[in-house]
Amino acid sequence: MKMPINKRLNEVLLQHEQRRALILVIIFAIGICYRLLDLFVLKITDPDAPKNTFGIAWLFPVTILLFEVVSLLVITKHLKRKKQPPRGARYFNTIIEVCLPSCVIFIIARQYPQYNVLSSPVVFIYFIFIILSTLRLNFWLSFFCGLFAATSYLILRVVLNAHFYSTDAVKVAILLISGIAAGLVARQIRSAINSLLKEAEKRSMVEDLFGQQISAEIVEKMLENDGKIESKRMQVAIMFIDIRNFTQFVVGKSPEEVVQYQDAFFRIVIDTITLYNGIINQFLGDGCMVTFGAPVQLENPAKAAVDAAVRLLQELNIVLENGGLPATRIGIGIHTGEVVTGNIGTSQRRQYSITGSVVILAARIEQLNKQFGSQLLVSEEVIQAMDEQVAAAAATNFGCVALKGWHKPVTVYGLA
Repeated sequence: MKMPINKRLNEVLLQHEQRRALILVIIFAIGICYRLLDLFVLKITDPDAPKNTFGIAWLFPVTILLFEVVSLLVITKHLKRKKQPPRGARYFNTIIEVCLPSCVIFIIARQYPQYNVLSSPVVFIYFIFIILSTLRLNFWLSFFCGLFAATSYLILRVVLNAHFYSTDAVKVAILLISGIAAGLVARQIRSAINSLLKEAEKRSMVEDLFGQQISAEIVEKMLENDGKIESKRMQVAIMFIDIRNFTQFVVGKSPEEVVQYQDAFFRIVIDTITLYNGIINQFLGDGCMVTFGAPVQLENPAKAAVDAAVRLLQELNIVLENGGLPATRIGIGIHTGEVVTGNIGTSQRRQYSITGSVVILAARIEQLNKQFGSQLLVSEEVIQAMDEQVAAAAATNFGCVALKGWHKPVTVYGLA
């Protein structure tokens, strides 16, 4: 059963949340590694820095690393269970992430007032969280992150009795604007992902309805109509294909051998039919029903059907000559006319259906191949829908034929 679009979107959001936590873990792990390298190898730390700030200097990166590792584990757990975290969890996570650097700045500034910590690069840590908030794909979360960072900086200035310069007002504004900008980017990304998911859902709906029986071009045309298929009258050509003496062929064969033969035969049929924008409505074991001109309208469905039938016979002969199939002879019948097309069924199970006398007559015409020893028979309507003179010259006119269960004789032409 396919996942509804809302659940798929929530899963994507969790995946981005997981990616965000992983990036933060990597960033602060690299920062800690650099500090260790500096401490024991590079030794480029400012010699004038206070020597007893070791614990404080390590407090923030280690704490935030542990916090993000825990967050990553929790998100991964939710992903596996396909459950969303509580609504307020992301806001709580944002508060903790912004509060941690604020607390460290406060502690250092209190113990070492001679150092203007609020003017140091440590303030830029806020921007790491603001930028990565875009991965949450939520405008309000990014805006909240920027607003809370700006407010925290402002509170630190007040609590630490620091002078408030015009540059501080600029920093506060930049933090807030960064949150808004990150939120707008997040909204655009989310909108793009949502559009892609909707497109995938439409494509999935079409594929569910037709399986792998239609060409990519038809799928694209149907998606242009939002994948909707309304019941309507359409001019189509119906083709029936039947494998001659199939019952005799399967006698003495194992089920595996029969399926292998069917796969090889219908692969040729499908490949040929899709070249001419036809769809296979149903497989009948020893044959199939094919429609040209629905659900996507064709300029001349009758011509497309005849061209596909001729090409199919050619391709089948090539395969037979190369020993790709055991001796196989088929019968094809084609009729054209107006039918009613559309979905039949409930929301749980729907099937694309072609309804009309055209279908019945095409099946009856195909059965006449046994009587005439032919492989491709078409109705007079098919000849008229093509270039009539050329088609009639290439065809054998079998005249009016009475069909079982049909109210009047039908003129039939043989093309192969």
